[in-house]
Amino acid sequence: MSVHGTFTPSSWKDLHLQSLISVIGCVCLFGMTFSIYSPLLSLLLEQRGASNSLIGSLATIPAIGVMLSSFVVPYCLKMAGGRKLLLGGVFVEIFLIIWLMLTDKLLAWFVIRFLGGFSGGIVFIVSETWLNEITPESLRGRVIGLYNTMLGLSFAIGPLVLSMTGIQGHLPFLIGIGLMSMAIVPLLLVKGYSPDSLESPTFNILSFVRVAPLLVIACFVVALKDMASVGLLPVYGIRSGLTEATAALMLFFAAIGGAVLQFPIGWLGDYFSRLGVMVVCGLIGIAGAVVLPFVIMVPWLLFLTLFVWMGVFAGVYTITLTLAGQWFRGNELAIAIASFGVFWGLGGLAGPVIAGYSMDVWGPNGFPLIMGVSATLLIVFCMVPRFRQAPRGAAVVRSTP
Repeated sequence: MSVHGTFTPSSWKDLHLQSLISVIGCVCLFGMTFSIYSPLLSLLLEQRGASNSLIGSLATIPAIGVMLSSFVVPYCLKMAGGRKLLLGGVFVEIFLIIWLMLTDKLLAWFVIRFLGGFSGGIVFIVSETWLNEITPESLRGRVIGLYNTMLGLSFAIGPLVLSMTGIQGHLPFLIGIGLMSMAIVPLLLVKGYSPDSLESPTFNILSFVRVAPLLVIACFVVALKDMASVGLLPVYGIRSGLTEATAALMLFFAAIGGAVLQFPIGWLGDYFSRLGVMVVCGLIGIAGAVVLPFVIMVPWLLFLTLFVWMGVFAGVYTITLTLAGQWFRGNELAIAIASFGVFWGLGGLAGPVIAGYSMDVWGPNGFPLIMGVSATLLIVFCMVPRFRQAPRGAAVVRSTP
């Protein structure tokens, strides 16, 4: 279904349900596949006796691909439309999995992971732009929250699949090819999508920093939190005296909280001030960082803290996407979400480095310190009146729950 003209429906009956299900279904299948290969390649390198720096470098490469793809997606979306881009991203991923299955050369792995990040960036940017434009304003928070919940759960399923298949043989790759083939099906059930407005945008990815600095810093902070947690939260647990098994569970409860709490946070964003909800998410980000060292040796309290703390803190991105859909339309919305890919990538690259350095200087508690500082930075930006307002000239859609 091509979307043209002004689209401002206000109830569930106005929601393009078929498109919603198709886009979320496609991106979730992509997420499952994507989340299989990061741990798979890391474990294969570990088995070969590779250094930690080499393993970390390979894990970082997809973020660079995501950042670079962000610069081309808005133009390609305007020229080719959303469905063709999603189909292209899926077919590229199938090709990359087959290539990965047939080679064990390290250089090829780096190229494959880079291209995988590039195609993944296309899929996520197009999906988030598409969903935002077909969603009624009064339901935007809940739809984006549902999207992030489903995506978070899909990323949790990938490692679970790998734990059952093991890392040897072709089975993990064949499952990935099967999942990607399934992702084609929902896209065949909908017609094309193109941005609501094809007018020339008034900003680009680089100047977006001046247009909406609050959204930029929010995206950066969430990425810093996500990637620092994935890399160093278990390390923090072990250095604080936990067993390896308990430390591994820390990441599990943090990830589950980050998934299941997004719909409630989106619901709050539909019924209350979205900026206010973002502030609350930031305040809980600070509170969790303060509490963590005091609950680290009480497992049930630790897991509950991680579930709430990381889950609510992750809600910053749900609100960020919702505000982007409220403030921008058409090509400008596509550029805004493409900008998120760039600044998410920068935050993702910076997070493990900054948190690791902090832990080297201040010991294990350097990890919650950086989490608290990043949440404080977000709160500071939220308190600046100019940043709290919709960008001048933006086609703001008012929420009417």
